[in-house]
Amino acid sequence: MGFKKRLLIIIGVPLGVCLILAIGLFLLGSDIRKKTEQIKQLRSEIVFALGSTESLASLTKDSEIVKNYIVQLENLLPQRDRLVTFPRDINIIGKQSRIDANSVLGQEEILGDGTELRRTNFSVTGRGSFENLMNFLKFLEEGQYLIALKILDFTQQDNSFNASLSGQVFSL
Repeated sequence: MGFKKRLLIIIGVPLGVCLILAIGLFLLGSDIRKKTEQIKQLRSEIVFALGSTESLASLTKDSEIVKNYIVQLENLLPQRDRLVTFPRDINIIGKQSRIDANSVLGQEEILGDGTELRRTNFSVTGRGSFENLMNFLKFLEEGQYLIALKILDFTQQDNSFNASLSGQVFSL
């Protein structure tokens, strides 16, 4: 063997091995990069899923709490059909307060804010002592109906007072 062949073998074999190792390391590094990207993507999906699960658990817990409030709201506002008894209930409150009360329901309107909330106009006239009229108003305010008074007018006639009320009663 000649010197050139030996030199070529001595330099070529290690250089060939280094070249094969470099290509192998490059392919291995490329594969590791791909796997790292996949792992990052899977981690972000897991974090998102975990956050979604926590949000769902929180919303489920909150919905249970809200159910109690919905029942209370439904009890606070009577159904529209129950307003038929509103004039009778006003007369009963009037008798309890020792005044002569008469009431009339007026026109109903649906509030335009996307809810089923309705308001119905009403008017009440009553006659009695000032103290009894004030008790009537107190009972009316604390009663089972949610009302908003618009007009409240008192006039004195001898030892008694005449009262005229108008407002709205709310229902579902």
